[in-house]
Amino acid sequence: MTGRARLNFIIFALTVAGTGWLGVAVDRAAGVETATGTATSSGSGTTGMLFFLLGPLVAVPVLRFLSRDGGGSLGLSPRAGLGWFAFAAVFYPLVTAISIGLGVATGYVTVTDRTGLFGAAAAVFAVQLIKNPIEELVFRGYGTRTALAMGLRGRLVPHLLAGAVWGLWHVPLYLVWTSAADMALVTTLPMPLFLLLTMAGTMAASVLYGEMRARTGSIWPGVLMHSFCNALATPLMVGGYLTFEGHSDAVFSPVAGSVVLIVLTAAAGCALVFAKGPATVRPPAPLEQVS
Repeated sequence: MTGRARLNFIIFALTVAGTGWLGVAVDRAAGVETATGTATSSGSGTTGMLFFLLGPLVAVPVLRFLSRDGGGSLGLSPRAGLGWFAFAAVFYPLVTAISIGLGVATGYVTVTDRTGLFGAAAAVFAVQLIKNPIEELVFRGYGTRTALAMGLRGRLVPHLLAGAVWGLWHVPLYLVWTSAADMALVTTLPMPLFLLLTMAGTMAASVLYGEMRARTGSIWPGVLMHSFCNALATPLMVGGYLTFEGHSDAVFSPVAGSVVLIVLTAAAGCALVFAKGPATVRPPAPLEQVS
């Protein structure tokens, strides 16, 4: 069934990347102002953004049930060991502290304020617990599961492929639906370099989240880790708690696309992959075993 899994992954990738740009076309044809779909903008989103958000979510059950490939479940069971959830809860607080600490130690980062940070992070975390189960279902529940079912050697390449699709999905969000003012809150880099680092960060995160998915058979440790990542990065950057010298945000920022976080996340993910622990995500099954 590896051939079916490869076909499904190609369709999944094209759908994920294509529905976002289809949404862009819909908005532009309607003459809609598009740079409103961010946390700090006052707009409530656009029709095109519905294509961006719902396209991948619709593709998953359609492919899962109409084009069976033997790749196993979508990972909705929460039955993962407590150690995985503990790891998911502490990873981003730890690497964020390391990144900011290195920036402060080298004089490139200044912590300007701490007032209200806990409350802001808690509020973002609550929203992430609503959003991230959907995102993780799409990209780890189906994307990682299907990439692993393609019969490629090892688990690193499938994780990177799933991460590339995840990264491409974000591109229209940054290029079209995010205003320049909002982008300035999270990066000082020109857009091409920001997108390059963001893609690298997304693929590094996909290795880590995907390997947790492979080891546990569940998306929920990834949901928790993803939520902590955004709950820390968003208020720290948007709330103005940090200032950076020059373009040092590209190195020391708490966002997943900064150099320090890319390196630490990739190292953690690769350590899990090459530790060669057992994966609970099923390999492709013979046709008579597919359920």
